Amino acid sequence: MRYILSFLFFTFYIFGFDYHLKPYTISEGVNCFFGLPSNISKDNGGNMINSCYIETPEGYLVIDSGPTYSYAQSTYEIMKKKKNLPVKYVINTSSDEVHILGNNFYKEQGAILIGSKNYERYLISNEKLVIADKISKDALLNTRVVALDKYLDDDLNISLGHLKIDIKKIKNDDEHLIVYIPSKKIVFAGDMIFNNRIVAFKHNRSIVVWQEGLEVLKALSWDDIVSAHGYMTRRSALKNTESYLSLLKSEVKSSVLSGESREDAVKNIKLSAFSEDKLYNFWHHKNVASVYNEFKALEKTKENRKTTKSLVVNNSIPKNSVEVKEVVMKETVIPKLKKVLTKPVKDVNYLSFDTALKEAKAKNKIIFLKVRSTTCKYCDMLDAVIANNNDVKDILNRYFEVVSINSDYDAIPYDIRIEHTPTLIFFKADSKEPLMNLTGIKALGEFLDVLKEAVDDGHNGGYLLP
Repeated sequence: MRYILSFLFFTFYIFGFDYHLKPYTISEGVNCFFGLPSNISKDNGGNMINSCYIETPEGYLVIDSGPTYSYAQSTYEIMKKKKNLPVKYVINTSSDEVHILGNNFYKEQGAILIGSKNYERYLISNEKLVIADKISKDALLNTRVVALDKYLDDDLNISLGHLKIDIKKIKNDDEHLIVYIPSKKIVFAGDMIFNNRIVAFKHNRSIVVWQEGLEVLKALSWDDIVSAHGYMTRRSALKNTESYLSLLKSEVKSSVLSGESREDAVKNIKLSAFSEDKLYNFWHHKNVASVYNEFKALEKTKENRKTTKSLVVNNSIPKNSVEVKEVVMKETVIPKLKKVLTKPVKDVNYLSFDTALKEAKAKNKIIFLKVRSTTCKYCDMLDAVIANNNDVKDILNRYFEVVSINSDYDAIPYDIRIEHTPTLIFFKADSKEPLMNLTGIKALGEFLDVLKEAVDDGHNGGYLLP
């Protein structure tokens, strides 16, 4: 039976160390534990994704280890009761916390851990787990991030006894993997598809790359599909995600091309056909904002290319012509450029959030809130850019009131949750809803593009003076 009936979600659960998990058989030798269509909470212990195991005579293959050590421990106890075999491989289809935090338990059992390249960010940043503040201490017991044995830059084929497993990396996507087992005609799609709940754009995920990944998925030969979210396992399981992404892309692209601000796009793009999906009210407006940012950036890239091409054409001089203006240009333009380049730029003045609110209201500026943590190397790099780059200082001084907060000991305004640092948040002075909320800025060019986009939106929206 390929549809797991929704009544399973109304079963009484006692969460915490004991997840009261029940496996459901998808096909011979393939069983899955289905997560709840909800956000992480103390009530569910992070049990919101699907975790599966495939039985072979040599041992088990686990797809996504789950949100905690105790979750993985509970699933293995159930597996052993059916057949006492070792877990040979664990494959994480995503590097999101709820997919990977059972890895520590399986590592202790001697399993080989495989995942995406972006998994390494947890090991590099050494930041506190987001899930730690959302679930109970007994559920979190022994949970920690451990290193993988393989970080995939490309497709990988492995064997477990007679079973051939294809692990597919989507081009330009370092976050998500697809696991395909041809002999069983089954594919584990992870976060490539969502059913029984709305999709979620996290970690600056690209809608263009996501749709390309769906095409890879559709091209494979399979009868059963298991996603990370939802209990539909037939081909129709693709429909909800495919339709939502297609409509979202179309609506947002039209919004950007018409010159609509992101704030208006978020307000106007409803996609009401999906409004009954679980978590629609929590994720949809964030999805619109994320896709808007992507298409706005693509539009600017196209404009820059046109400008560059135009400059090349306009500056080309026929070989046989005599160009006298070159001498004049040297005498008049270069001294002006030197004057601009040598003009001193005032250092950025950091304010408290309350003061920034007052100043932004009085001067029609945007509040720029920079959130860092104590041991964040990219935060240090960003601070150095702000302190030393004249272009950055100039744009910040002209259009923004700047606030810097350390998430390790400062309260975040409006109780905004911070998952990673550095995080950049932009506000209108009269609104608690962020105009933009971006994570992981690492390069000067990227930072300048973000600032310029905020300024453009401010001018287009009429709340920022020229």
